[in-house]
Amino acid sequence: MVKNMKSFAMMLAAVVMLVTVMAGCSGNNGGNNKTNEGAANSGGNKPEATEETKEEAPKLENGNITILYHTSKEQYDENKAANPAAFDAVWETVAQFEQAYGGKVNVIAVPWGDQKSTLISMVNAGDQVDVAQANDQNFPVYPLKKIVQPLDQYMDLSDPFWNSSVTKAFSFGGKPYAAGVGAAPIVIYYNKTLFDNNGVKTPGELYKEGNWTWDTFRSTALELTQDTDGDGKSDQYGFGWWDAGYALMVASNGVTNLSYNEDGSITTNYESDNMKEAMQFTQDALLKDKYIDKDKEGDYFNAEFKNGKLAMTAEYGFGGFTVFKSDYELDFVPVPTGPKGTKDVGPGGMSGWSIPTVSKNPQGAAVFIKMMSENELKVATENNVKQFGQEKVDQMNELGTKILFAPIGVEKYWDANTAALTGIKDGTPVGTFAATAKAMLEEGIKITLTQ
Repeated sequence: MVKNMKSFAMMLAAVVMLVTVMAGCSGNNGGNNKTNEGAANSGGNKPEATEETKEEAPKLENGNITILYHTSKEQYDENKAANPAAFDAVWETVAQFEQAYGGKVNVIAVPWGDQKSTLISMVNAGDQVDVAQANDQNFPVYPLKKIVQPLDQYMDLSDPFWNSSVTKAFSFGGKPYAAGVGAAPIVIYYNKTLFDNNGVKTPGELYKEGNWTWDTFRSTALELTQDTDGDGKSDQYGFGWWDAGYALMVASNGVTNLSYNEDGSITTNYESDNMKEAMQFTQDALLKDKYIDKDKEGDYFNAEFKNGKLAMTAEYGFGGFTVFKSDYELDFVPVPTGPKGTKDVGPGGMSGWSIPTVSKNPQGAAVFIKMMSENELKVATENNVKQFGQEKVDQMNELGTKILFAPIGVEKYWDANTAALTGIKDGTPVGTFAATAKAMLEEGIKITLTQ
């Protein structure tokens, strides 16, 4: 549970203010996106509109818009003072938009956790808000409560510029309520030095052979789980991450916990064969195969990976090269493909931008979102290519087009998730806790749809 909240915060740092560049790293954009992670804290020069953008800039009668955001100008200035390379797409676009359209951009800054309640209150009061963030925790509440409106009336979301995975993730009842270019695929990081020293074929080699599956992941993890000090207990493990990597296995086996259907209904997949298979695989890893240290969690695995005592872990996008920086050679591969999964399809994080129903200038909001996204994409791409090289950026971008993601802003989501994780870790039969989790989440769905 702690992981889920922490992971989301970490993902935001890599996606919201900077962007995982979307031409690839997030969603199916037709291959014109770029994936970038870490854009928010990277970058450099303020982006300028290209000649093509200037020539095709849409005309606006009204340049005044209001944005609800989680970072104030003062906070951003402090960030820039501490790190001149820091980049916030919203604040870097404000002056550009005002110069282009002659209006005033009013940014209302509230803490991240207060955005949902603040926007709902402002919409109920009829206060103007033209641009607001969409994330996994405020959907599907926003469309259900008519807090935001469909975007396809103001934007061409078929344009390959947009990350189609974002568009799909934030669609409800068949209508798109958010758009964006950023996403962060979760990938498996591995200690290449440890593999080489043990004479074990690396995940990268297995992937290139087309043989990176749950089976090879498991056999590799088992081989590198060892008692290196001879005390009769394993002190080196094959894998470790938050929640035993349970979410990785669910997505890599072709499903998400929740499904948002075109008729507006919401269903849960806890008792699907895909999900039960993923939960069983995770439980076996902890209790039967024991290539994950079942007594540890969270940041412990980060430290063990950096200390050379963990062969594989996971992280959002390029973030692992910073989080796990050490003397060992690191590399990444996609999550291993499950029996019912599709190659390279896996979990990740994403966010987008919405236009609230109280917007007084939706056309201006749409133009700002596009301009901001162009800046975000440009800086993210340049930063990632500079740090990691074009080949790795292309690879991450491609994975970004295949993220399997569903918003989790449904009542009792965390209760159901806890029931599943508890059952996984204490050895309860999968069928038993899957039914319990499903019942909990179905009750939460009913509450969410009727509240």
